Amino acid sequence: MKRLFLAPALAVAVLAAAACSGGSAVPGGASSGALEWGQEQLGGAAFVGPANVDHLEVNVVVRQQNASGLLQYARGANNPASPLYRQFLTPQQIADRFGASAQDYHNAAQYFASRNLSVGGWPQRLTLAVAGSQSNVERAFGTHFGVYRKNGEEFIAPMSAPQLPAAIPVVAAANLVTYDVQRRDIVVPPRVGNNAVSGYAPQQVQAAFDYTGAYKTVVGGSALNGTGINVGIIGTGPIDVIGGQDQDAATLATTFRVRMAPIAIATVTPSGVAAGLKISGIPTAPPSSPSPNNPPPNPNLFPFSADFQSPPPVTSPKCTGPLPTCNPEDVEAQLDTQQIASLAPGSNVMFYLAYNASDCHVYFPNSCAPAPPSPPPNSNYGQPLEGLLEADAEIQQAIADDKADVISISWGGGEPENIGGYYTASGSGYGPEEFAALAAEGIAVFASSGDTGSAGCFGNTQRVCVQYPASDPSVTAVGGVNAPIDELGQFEAPITAWGTTTATNGGLGLGDSGGGVSTIFPAIAAQASTTGATMREVPDLAMLADPNTGVFVAVNSRFGGFLTGEIGGTSVAAPQSAAMWALVLEACKNTHACATAGGPFPYRLGNAAPLIYGIYGKKSGTGSPPAALPYPNVFYDVVYGQNPNLPGPGPANTPNPNATPVPGYVAGAGYDEVTGVGVPFAGHLIQAITGQAVP
Repeated sequence: MKRLFLAPALAVAVLAAAACSGGSAVPGGASSGALEWGQEQLGGAAFVGPANVDHLEVNVVVRQQNASGLLQYARGANNPASPLYRQFLTPQQIADRFGASAQDYHNAAQYFASRNLSVGGWPQRLTLAVAGSQSNVERAFGTHFGVYRKNGEEFIAPMSAPQLPAAIPVVAAANLVTYDVQRRDIVVPPRVGNNAVSGYAPQQVQAAFDYTGAYKTVVGGSALNGTGINVGIIGTGPIDVIGGQDQDAATLATTFRVRMAPIAIATVTPSGVAAGLKISGIPTAPPSSPSPNNPPPNPNLFPFSADFQSPPPVTSPKCTGPLPTCNPEDVEAQLDTQQIASLAPGSNVMFYLAYNASDCHVYFPNSCAPAPPSPPPNSNYGQPLEGLLEADAEIQQAIADDKADVISISWGGGEPENIGGYYTASGSGYGPEEFAALAAEGIAVFASSGDTGSAGCFGNTQRVCVQYPASDPSVTAVGGVNAPIDELGQFEAPITAWGTTTATNGGLGLGDSGGGVSTIFPAIAAQASTTGATMREVPDLAMLADPNTGVFVAVNSRFGGFLTGEIGGTSVAAPQSAAMWALVLEACKNTHACATAGGPFPYRLGNAAPLIYGIYGKKSGTGSPPAALPYPNVFYDVVYGQNPNLPGPGPANTPNPNATPVPGYVAGAGYDEVTGVGVPFAGHLIQAITGQAVP
């Protein structure tokens, strides 16, 4: 999810764009207007020139019937002390109670369709997807687009404040400013040789964190392995699925002789809001995988760096083309799918991946998308909108499907960088509504807390801040640890906070569990009552993340590619936590006393964080479920390590201009802003939540 701009109506000025290429002034000011469009993202940007692209995609937020009510309902449905607890809703109920009215949704869609734009929507009636030519988008929004440059990234933004007729019930527009602040939370080490095996095998992780204890537990006549539970992933890039089988996951399964859950691409398909509305040009599933006769990957298209900041997947002109040469795998997608599929092997893995073949994102040619002999200035050739660039559509589809019982997200951006994007400085905005909708459906969301320690912003100016969406009140934030494990999955040394070592990322520090205190969101009730927090603190718990104790991932294996080793980052921790929660949900599903939620999925438990803090608050063995076991029996309390951001050298070991360290937090007894309440062990977590004893 990115570049969403919902907020209370703010005064917005018509912008007067800088007149010459490279100008440093970005227009701004104040006047009347009710449309939020992300103008805050233009701060510090330089105007390059008028944009000249042939296709744009915009998400618009239609006026809601009760936006604040959705947030309140999500809090109640996930608070064990509330009468609304576990009274979960369907997408249609969300629409009828809180989303846009059917008439407003229809009227907004008809307005954009009348401007010859493609329009699609979802049953929860939170946003509309709008796409079409630059000229038609400009006509609909009453503005013109320019290209701007900020922090080394070129992006499109309006050259004057967008304006809609007063009668059109649209309050915000996402993607009018395409500045991207989200990044993957993955640490990729230098490439190992073809067919090299390095990093923990699935069996080592299973044994160390007691997934094996869950596998031995019989509840309702079945051993727990995730059967009947759907685990969703908000995708960042392509995966190689042919004939219903993920080829990289199959390679991992063969390499380690481990069972893997089936992995399927969940198609992102917004539907027409009313008869006759066009929905072409809206994000859909990526093109089918190529035949095995395609050439092997070009290594020059996919250089490795410490934090995987290489270019996103690229394709041939107009964003078509096969894996792997013109659409290389991004490692993140392979990591997420393989961790969940190997740790919850009976589950169904749903990989949400949106792809817009009409909308290229960047403004430079590459070998897969050569520019014409005389390309128009400021035109876009090269990378398509796919995966992380389309995460908003993916999350909307997950809300609409209401099929995933738990979702893993392995990306994010600093809170201050998202002001004007997800939310305003007061915390109102579309991002919290989006995750509140998932929580209102009873879907647990686990999000990585970031890989830059206390400096979650990770911009040109390093400073203390936490990462979003990990800091969202409806999300469970997952930090990271260093966990030395032997061949049998036994611990060889104490678990410590990830942060005892550092790596470098293009001259900025990398290598610490993200964590700290939100400046936007108040603490959820369960966290406040057990830790004394007033503002939301992250993470809530921790799992593997240090690449020095990283995991094995298979990448581009069908194309004679390579097998990576010792992958790290909180991108490892988030899917591991989601897989563990799938086992908890299966135990609940098979237990009459636990599967009592209202709605179509009685076994769902909603946001995991309140239950985790419920266990944390139970320090002794008295009481009853949902905390049948006390905290010391369920979590490993990590008491060593810290997460300051310590910048490494610049590129090629040049001096780092951003070399000022950012102070961090220190792990200690009980809750801390590095590892949360600690590291869970699957078997005892199941017993603590459901009351079902494990071997």
